[in-house]
Amino acid sequence: MANIFSIDISEQFIRVADLELKKDKIELFSLGYDSAAPDFYTNLTEKSSLDQSKIISQIVGQLNITASKANVVIPDAFAYSQLLLMPDLPEEEIVKSIRIQADEFVPLPIDDVYIDLEVITKLKNGKLLIIFVASQKKIVDHIYNTLELANIEGVSLENDLSAVGRFFTEVFTFIKEPSLVVNFGYSGSTFGIVNPPFPFYQVTRSSRIGFDIILRDLIANSSMDKSQAIEALKTIGLGKDGSVNIYAIIFPVLSEFYSEIEKTILLAKQKYNINIKNIYLYNYDQSIRLLNEGIQGKVSVATQATPIANILKPNAITQSFKANLTSFIPVIATHLR
Repeated sequence: MANIFSIDISEQFIRVADLELKKDKIELFSLGYDSAAPDFYTNLTEKSSLDQSKIISQIVGQLNITASKANVVIPDAFAYSQLLLMPDLPEEEIVKSIRIQADEFVPLPIDDVYIDLEVITKLKNGKLLIIFVASQKKIVDHIYNTLELANIEGVSLENDLSAVGRFFTEVFTFIKEPSLVVNFGYSGSTFGIVNPPFPFYQVTRSSRIGFDIILRDLIANSSMDKSQAIEALKTIGLGKDGSVNIYAIIFPVLSEFYSEIEKTILLAKQKYNINIKNIYLYNYDQSIRLLNEGIQGKVSVATQATPIANILKPNAITQSFKANLTSFIPVIATHLR
């Protein structure tokens, strides 16, 4: 087993992974999840930290993970990300320049956020491709307090976009033609355009539409409670064969999500002359049955779940989680930073 593991602290679930990259395959030693503490990101108290730490400790114990250090990933909804092209300057000058213009990317006082800059690569034109990520200090401190209560040392903290963008362009390089990667998250979604051989995402966008808003829309416009609505979305989804026409109920918000995808594809074409050939989804995509088919029918671009199984060494773990492997992509990606 590795001397470090990874944790995905999402709004709805805590996901934990222990793995190793061996040549061109990832071997999963441990993989697990449990429901997260309610309102962890909105109720930044010692109690919510303690509740969350107990859940993390329980999962780690059940998986027999002995490592005490972890790479941590959080949802894009709790970070502000921006791809930047900068002159090849000394690091101190780059940091100073970006801090001056940070208010263009972050709608908060600069003193209230932590800023992380990562140089992805030096482009052929001599400029540096940099990913800028900022997150509220009170949220980051809350997370590290939670880890400390769980007796875990947080080695790194990043968001989905940073972790998965690096993973798709450095480790799992299955994308060979211009493609749209959709992180269909819980409280929002992010879109990233991968255009080989350009390193990392070339274009990124975000949307307020995620699984939660669709779930709440279904609950509000039906007689279902939360657990019934979750099950209905998973088993009936956009199908026409269910006892309830869910598609008709959620169509207004679903249509807005489709529109965001269309806008991203149009932006790629008009601004960057990129013709999107494929769409790959991950995270909550398996929580709505036939979502891939619905997107493909609307935007006329081949759409599928990200084929993460292709890079995983088959074993009992991959078999157990085969129905929702895409939801573990962020926690797998951050492990390999």
